[in-house]
Amino acid sequence: MARCPYCMSPVSKFDEICRTCGRIITGSAGSSQRVSGQFNTGPYSGGAISGQAPQMMRAPRRMQTRRRKKSKLGKLVFVSVIACVFVFTPANELAMSQWANVSTQIQDLTAPVYPMESTYTVDRTLTMTNKDVDNHTFKYSFAVPLDRTSKGMKDSMWLTDDGPTEADKIQEVISMKIISGNFNYELPVDAITRDISPELRGIEQAIPIGDTETYMFWPGEGDSSDSSYCSFGPCVKWEGITPAEGEVSIVIRYTIKSTAYSWWSDFSGNVQGSSTGISLETTGTYLDIQSRSDHYNRFAKHSEWFKRSDNSYAIDGTNAKIIEAASVIDSQIPEDLSENPYAFARKAFEYVQDVITYGRGKDIPRSGPSCLSDKVGDCDEQSNLWMSLLRTKKIPTWYEFGALTGYTFKTWEPHGWSNVMLPYDSEWCEDNGIVIETCFVEASVDVTNNMWLFKPPTALGLWIEAEDLDSGTPGQGLYDYFYRIWACNVLCSYGETWQTVGEAVTTGGTFTNPQIVEEFKTTQ
Repeated sequence: MARCPYCMSPVSKFDEICRTCGRIITGSAGSSQRVSGQFNTGPYSGGAISGQAPQMMRAPRRMQTRRRKKSKLGKLVFVSVIACVFVFTPANELAMSQWANVSTQIQDLTAPVYPMESTYTVDRTLTMTNKDVDNHTFKYSFAVPLDRTSKGMKDSMWLTDDGPTEADKIQEVISMKIISGNFNYELPVDAITRDISPELRGIEQAIPIGDTETYMFWPGEGDSSDSSYCSFGPCVKWEGITPAEGEVSIVIRYTIKSTAYSWWSDFSGNVQGSSTGISLETTGTYLDIQSRSDHYNRFAKHSEWFKRSDNSYAIDGTNAKIIEAASVIDSQIPEDLSENPYAFARKAFEYVQDVITYGRGKDIPRSGPSCLSDKVGDCDEQSNLWMSLLRTKKIPTWYEFGALTGYTFKTWEPHGWSNVMLPYDSEWCEDNGIVIETCFVEASVDVTNNMWLFKPPTALGLWIEAEDLDSGTPGQGLYDYFYRIWACNVLCSYGETWQTVGEAVTTGGTFTNPQIVEEFKTTQ
């Protein structure tokens, strides 16, 4: 029997959506409809389905109290237990004591499956189509990803009295090739992305691509007002001519080594990072955020972020409905935790899971306020909502974009999620000999797929939002990344598809990630 590539539940070969986890399982063809990066999702990202977001439809496990909704199977087991209790009174105590264990085991069996570590190759095919009767020129830019570490893209996790502590490498770009027919060119990724004397190639040194009338070059970073530079970080520019009523395409082939990593000390899977991960007990206060690096100035102090072409802000912490929702979240947090940013971020995570149904994204994706009003959103839009809620508390959040696949690496879709900065408690930092300014986490959060302070090997990160080169316009880097990555005449279009090459090599076994509700109780 066929299985869902995300949660490994049995599915019919005729199913378009997994009936267990709610993810789309029909292949990556729909990815071509996401015509302008993650913030122009087009008509495809899955039809709206009844219930919670993908992988959220199962009732959550609670860390202390274990109340949960019952699935059909759970109801059947429950009815059987009750019948046993009434018919055989001596079985009462035994049956009820075992129920929590049975229910938890059922949830674990249906939770998403992830590999501990994987090495894989995936092709991303970019296609420019010209529908005019004349030839036309086009321009396209795509990011050159840096190796992902446990501290964003930094080499050091934190600074101690004995010197820097090396950050764990959780995603390594082994190679990145450009392919078109017989043309096969391996990009010097390490040389392009290094901080000191990067290897750059301007348009005057452009490389022709195969037998097409296109070429590529990598000119380095520059001001967003000058299109001859990469304004959002290291990138490759693909330019040239699309023939009349024709198309041109290239394949970007990524070979990646990726490791599961958790920044949460209470993560249910035994994965790297959790031993030094953060928790409710080891988190500092809102005031501590401002004393840790420059994340506050870069992101947190801006309540409105990324103004789009419709003049709305993707992240908006000033909206009345967002502020009202933040107040609801505050009311769920004990008073003695009111200054704890972890508590608010976690409850906001659960709030979005509770109130938003996963569904088709809009051409200009819903802002945080729009996602909240519509009660529906895809990955981008739910991230906008979660980050809008955190901006009301001036908790630093920013974007990460790439692609997502399942355990079998058969199906891919473009994907977007969040990053967050949370400070450790000063006492914890002192006990561990960590210089206070460096004592914080930079963690991934994917609210749509129940990834709290967690990044699996099945999430390919291609670009992490960095400080804007045009500091006078908050979110300008995002605007450049999404709205200026390609340009041509009105009769052209752009599309992309993803496909795994060969078989992924997974090592270290697998683990599951069930949904858990974290209950906070007053310490008084």
